[in-house]
Amino acid sequence: MSSVLVVGSGGREHALSYGLNASEQVKKLYVVPGNAGTDGLSKAENAQVEHSELAAFCKDKQVDFVVIGPDAPIVAGLGDELRAAGITTFAPSQAAAALEGSKGFATEFMQRHGISLPPSKVVYDQATAEEAVVTFGGPAHSVIKADGLAAGKGVFLPDTEEEASQAIEKIFAGEVDGSGAQVVIQQRYHGPEVSVFVLSDGLSHKIIPIPCQDHKRLLEADKGPNTGGMGVYAPLPKWLLNDDQLNKISIIADKTFAGMRAEGNPYESVLYLGIMLAKELDGDPIVIEYNARWGDPETEVLIPLLMQNGVDIYEMLHATATGSLASYMLPTAISGTAITTCLAVPGYPDKPVTGQVIHGLQKHYSDVVVFQAGTKHADKGLVTNGGRVIFVTGLGDGLREAQTAANQAIGASAIHFDDMQLRRDIGYQALAPTN
Repeated sequence: MSSVLVVGSGGREHALSYGLNASEQVKKLYVVPGNAGTDGLSKAENAQVEHSELAAFCKDKQVDFVVIGPDAPIVAGLGDELRAAGITTFAPSQAAAALEGSKGFATEFMQRHGISLPPSKVVYDQATAEEAVVTFGGPAHSVIKADGLAAGKGVFLPDTEEEASQAIEKIFAGEVDGSGAQVVIQQRYHGPEVSVFVLSDGLSHKIIPIPCQDHKRLLEADKGPNTGGMGVYAPLPKWLLNDDQLNKISIIADKTFAGMRAEGNPYESVLYLGIMLAKELDGDPIVIEYNARWGDPETEVLIPLLMQNGVDIYEMLHATATGSLASYMLPTAISGTAITTCLAVPGYPDKPVTGQVIHGLQKHYSDVVVFQAGTKHADKGLVTNGGRVIFVTGLGDGLREAQTAANQAIGASAIHFDDMQLRRDIGYQALAPTN
């Protein structure tokens, strides 16, 4: 049996911890720093440890496996540091994580290896960036991307020349991602976006057969500002993502991992493929972004669905981190459906207001798993402590049943806090009467 440590404090890390906690292979689980939800797992203990002290903490506590959740420590090379200390770690190397950490690197990598993406140009000064916007048909036909992580706020969809110039100026001034060294300009394509996750141990890779669709906009019917994700559902109906499209996504994955090996940076961990099914290309998949980690909120549907289909989460993660993926058997088909709805504080995403008491978590809700993110214990009870607070995952045989399960666990007589924001239409695309 193993002692495991999870790095992170969000809903993604609660979901990963939930899965690990259920494994018979795990005897003890530490979460750094964790949240009120991870603190309630039977084998888990939250710990306040600086990343620079994690290796020593693992040695002291006899932790033999670490799973890193968030992007920042992955891109900063925490996985390399832990592996250098002899600790098996689920996270890509810092060099491989450049697929997420640098939009410029990812763009030029895809161009070198013939991976489908929108027409793109990496530029190094404002004048050249503005010329590239013109080349792609003007502001309303362009996408402007900061190079670094940018806390999810580095992508601009301008409508006017003024908006385009302001975005480019902000990026080069270092006001978006802190570097300001380069900008990616892309032609703006349109179409549904889907999330596909692939496990890789550096030599072998396997696509997790649960494509998801995230809902980034704050308000129902995809209105309002972009967020970190207000909900997600999986799997996707065939009319939205068919076998031909899946085969083309598989080719994208093949080229990505082969390219990383060829360049001397084999990718080891999970890779998120942010895919657009571009209308301009008759629905062919193109890469919008890579993420060098599990998605959030996608993990909140992936973990329950994998577990429901017989997957031991520890065994899956450990096989990936130890080069044993070729002999590890993922299910080839998935039964069941899941929908996750996010509960966010008032003012999110621009000016979150926290400190509200959270009610209803102590109740039992049929076919529901609740994952916590921005929560903490206080004198007055469990309170909000971040923008996205709770992720309510409903499970069912079909999408309608999963949506009903999630929605019945949210409200005045269920899980709630003052002035919470949520979308009750998660999965609406797949549930549209015309489909």
